[in-house]
Order: sequence, then C-alpha cells, then structure tokens
Amino acid sequence: MIASLRNKFHYFINHKAFKESPLKVTYRLIYWWIVCQLSIPQTISFKKWNVRFFVPPGFYRTGNTSLFVFRESYEPELDYIKRSLSSGEVFIDAGANCGIYTLLASKLVGDSGKVLSFEPGIESIKNIERNLEINAVTNVKLFKVALSEQEGTAKLYHIENAPTSYSLGSEESEETSFEEVPTTTIDHVLAHEGIERVDFIKIDVEGAEELVFRGATSLFSHMKPKVIFEISSKTSGRLNLSYDGAFNFLKGIGYQFFKVKNTGELLNFESPEGITGNILAIHKDNLVTA
Repeated sequence: MIASLRNKFHYFINHKAFKESPLKVTYRLIYWWIVCQLSIPQTISFKKWNVRFFVPPGFYRTGNTSLFVFRESYEPELDYIKRSLSSGEVFIDAGANCGIYTLLASKLVGDSGKVLSFEPGIESIKNIERNLEINAVTNVKLFKVALSEQEGTAKLYHIENAPTSYSLGSEESEETSFEEVPTTTIDHVLAHEGIERVDFIKIDVEGAEELVFRGATSLFSHMKPKVIFEISSKTSGRLNLSYDGAFNFLKGIGYQFFKVKNTGELLNFESPEGITGNILAIHKDNLVTA
C-alpha cells in the first residue's frame, strides 16, 4: 500500500503538467477529491482540442483522476496522435473506455475520416455514449463488443471490482464480478464495414493485445498502421499470455518500437525487457513519416 502511494506521488510530481503548472494541477487534484467524495460527476473542457469530456467520479481510478487533473497532458501519446493523424484517415480505438482517444481522433480525421471505437463494458459504454453526444460526434461508430482473436462470447471481468476497468482474464479471486460480452475480430469488422484503410490503432485491452493482433492478420498483411499498445506482465498474465507476445507479433511483421517521452521525443528500443506502459509501434516502411 505504502509503495503504491509512493509511486503515485512520484508519478504526480514528475508529470509534465505538474512541472508546468504545479499550483493549478494541485488545485484540480484537491477539487477532484472533494467532488469524488460527494459523487458529483464532472464535465471538463480540453480547449486545445475543442473537446468536452464527461468524467464519472472515482478518485482511486487512476485514469479518471489523471484525465481530470492533467487534461491535455494526460498521456504523451495523445500529443503524438495530434501530430500524426490527418483529415480523411481511419483510426481504431480498441478498449475506448470513456473515449478520450476516440474524441481526439474524431476531431483530427474530420468529416472525411472515420473512427471505429470498441468498448464492451456496460458502464464505460454509458460514459462514451454521453461523451459522443455532448460533442455532437458524427464520424465515430461505436461497437459494443470486445476485440479478440475470434467471434463468440467471453467473460469480461471487473478489475478490482471497479465498474469501468475490465479484462478478459480474471484476477485470482473467486468473487471477481464479470459481464458476458460478445467478441469479434478487427478483420471481421473491417470486412463487414467495407473499410479498406486503417492509419492508426490505439489498443488498451488489459493484457489481451496479443489476441486482438491475432484477429487482425488480414489487416496487417495489407496495411501498415501505426499502433499504440500497452505492455504489462500483470495484465497479460491474467490471460496466461506472455508479456512480450504482442510485441513479438508486431516485431515479426516488421515493426519497430518507441517510447513517447513527455517532450514528444521518440525513444527507440529493441527489447521489451524492463519496458512497461504504452508503446508506439511504427512499421519500418513508414519510419520516414514518424
């Protein structure tokens, strides 16, 4: 418990947003703690993106708190997407949660582009639908399914019983609650929707990244989208998958890997050993446009 709090404290004070505006960020953190105690949801503005965002209260849900406190600086990968995604392109958001990546991509690809957003969890679906509505989004199609390697159904477990954190693998607890959800593959959806290009994929599916890639072999044989995905031995272990399975899948088809630093710089690396969190993957043929 103490180690966890220490890590969160170091994450907070070393974050780009805190270093740039420590008083503003600290004020937001205190305000967020108060409204969470009162269970008051908030709608915040991301002025740089012209996006409004509904955030359900949940102080100990790291994603919600980080979004409220850090805003546009929430994750450096958001800035990279803002620099990389263009009008008319197609973006896939796998594991959209409340939809921050979906909303940013929607603004960037414009009316001539398209966003395919995937979210299977009941509570998260409510939140992302609300965010799509308050932003009057028309270029996003929301799929209420879990992406995997095959069509079917699966149990979607609530991580630590948090209603907006999910995994297709269970924790070591018999009391872990779950939902029964449909599963599909990226290849099936693209064929059904008649989509012939994908420019960027963001995937955050709590350890099931390798399964999603296995269900997208046709996509990767015809297209070379940029990919942001997460690597974690803890989350992949829930599904009895190796922590480097998704990494090795992409490496085997010609991708190279980078960490996106807070400065926007891309730090290249060859091995996933010691690497956790979000990773940017770019096919070797597209490195000149990174």
